[in-house]
Amino acid sequence: MVNRLIFALLGFFLVGSAIADPNDFRCLKSVGLKKTLRLQFTFPADSGDVGSVTYENGSGPISVRRVKEKELRRVPGGMPSQFEIGWTEITPDGNGGTYVFISQGAIIDNFRYMRKDGKVFRFEEDVDASGDNGCTWAKR
Repeated sequence: MVNRLIFALLGFFLVGSAIADPNDFRCLKSVGLKKTLRLQFTFPADSGDVGSVTYENGSGPISVRRVKEKELRRVPGGMPSQFEIGWTEITPDGNGGTYVFISQGAIIDNFRYMRKDGKVFRFEEDVDASGDNGCTWAKR
């Protein structure tokens, strides 16, 4: 609980954009599945439009392109606005899925992945997996 509070407070002191640091990544774990899925979402450097997603036990990073960014709510008092951001997997056949989440500064909420067949997977941040240079998933 203390880790989450510290993480949230740090988020408020970061720049207004959730996509600023070249090492900006988030560790996430699935919600509501029998077998937990874990992924690392890495944001592009310099507010670019191409990032990556790496799954625990996956074959390597999957490139994703930002396709949507919509301001949902402007927050008074100099706080970062709340945005909905959509990313699509870059695949040779164009059949990749879509990641969509709500962010406010460095805080990510309502993260979900939609496969092309319509199946939706929900994720939450896994701050315990966050290491200095990426996610570190302990054997569970």
